[in-house]
Amino acid sequence: MRSIDFAKVAVAAVLLVFAVSPKVLADEAPPTEPEAASAAASGTPWPIPAAGSCQPEAGLIGALGGPPDDATAAPFETGDVFSLEQIEALRAFVPEFVWENRERFFYEGMRLEIGPCFADYSPPAFFSEATKRFAGQASIDDEGGLVGYTAGLPFSPDGISRDGAQAGDKWLWNVQQRYQGAGFQGKFRMTDLVGRIGRAEPFEGEMFKFIMSHRADRAEDDYTAPGARDKIFVAGGLFFKPFDAREHAWRQFRDEAALAAPKRSDDLHAYLPQHRRVRRINANQVEGLYMPSFSVGVVPTQQLATSSGGGGATGAGGMAAAGGVGGVGGSIQNKRSGYEGLEIRPLLYETRVVGLHDVLTPINSVSPGYPENPDRDFGPWGLSWASDRWDLRRALVLENRVRHTVSANQQENQRQVVYVDLQTLQPLYVATFDANEEMTNVGMYAFRWSEDREDYPRWPDDESRPIRVLDSIGAAYANLSEAGSWRRESWDNVATPPADRTVKRMVSVNQLTKRR
Repeated sequence: MRSIDFAKVAVAAVLLVFAVSPKVLADEAPPTEPEAASAAASGTPWPIPAAGSCQPEAGLIGALGGPPDDATAAPFETGDVFSLEQIEALRAFVPEFVWENRERFFYEGMRLEIGPCFADYSPPAFFSEATKRFAGQASIDDEGGLVGYTAGLPFSPDGISRDGAQAGDKWLWNVQQRYQGAGFQGKFRMTDLVGRIGRAEPFEGEMFKFIMSHRADRAEDDYTAPGARDKIFVAGGLFFKPFDAREHAWRQFRDEAALAAPKRSDDLHAYLPQHRRVRRINANQVEGLYMPSFSVGVVPTQQLATSSGGGGATGAGGMAAAGGVGGVGGSIQNKRSGYEGLEIRPLLYETRVVGLHDVLTPINSVSPGYPENPDRDFGPWGLSWASDRWDLRRALVLENRVRHTVSANQQENQRQVVYVDLQTLQPLYVATFDANEEMTNVGMYAFRWSEDREDYPRWPDDESRPIRVLDSIGAAYANLSEAGSWRRESWDNVATPPADRTVKRMVSVNQLTKRR
């Protein structure tokens, strides 16, 4: 580790925060002539620094309306290590809402290693080629819906004007349709951290999401997977633990109509072990990925509830389980799914571009979690990825405000500030706010790069086709309004699907009972 004058960089970091805080970015002036010339010279209004450059030109970018600060210097290089005592030096390189709640995400004994700066995690060529091939065909209707979309990104980034009326909405649709391979599958552990004492309530299982349409890897099949039948994706899962959640399984289907119909609900089915049957579940409030979420109670219940919610603070909730959880009784509450932010419905929001911000983030984690290392230390709050490798990335900052309300979660979280990686559009950080502008949640995500994994499964139909995907291997949300939080770990997630014949069985509702 090189010698660093932390006293000097700490002062600089404090000053730089005011150049990058979303609170300041919201009221910046129109673009200056030097900034416009710089953007034109780079060939894109959304420049991504060269890989390996820890001191890029305009290293910290404020609002789209404010000029870049070329004097800004990152106080680190790849390989540097920071402890809690030195974390002040990194203040300008995390969102302000994370810094305000830093005691939850950084802790005594942490060892944060600086990874590559602006590493190339770009999607494979076939995805970029699909974006170019269908550029200009997709559009956004009056309800915020997406029409005319085939594959790749709906809107070419170079074609999105920095001051365009629909710039934010177009970017949010790009985030939703970002390259994700064929989806994801793997084991997970979901840990509810109840109350300020952080009493852990872990649940283990497996979950998958298979993208069935708009698949850039399947150009010869009209960009669809076998059995798609106008479905955008199929998701599902199964609980292993605790005992009263065991064998609880579900399937979620989202069809093409959801791209342009705000009130269109998903098709949701669940296998209820206590009833030994599959039942259809009311999904009219499910916004993101559904997962039944158990919560410890004080009275055993035999009731079957069928409420469900979106993501964020209260998540995508579910159904009640017979019997108690942890021996004290329990039920599945209307809570979070653990996969918030990975699946969104952009037509439900009005979105604006806040700005760009170069941030540090565990986008290519190297410290294993569950299931490889079930005993990983996440700090006293159980929410920290600080003892890991963090890359320097250029983030696009978006603000989402509710346009169409379909879930109780949206009523409680009227506004979101979301940081997404500009190159891959994977979510990095999020903050949610209620109608009174009180911050309700702060969340962060961790990923893992497929090309660093020697045993990564190849495409079943073409082993030579590149994968090049960032798998979501974890997330942590601090719930500020309820003093309760949660953490997901899914270290072994992969984004390549099984063979088509296997997928057909997995997405069938009948399979919910056949394995039992």
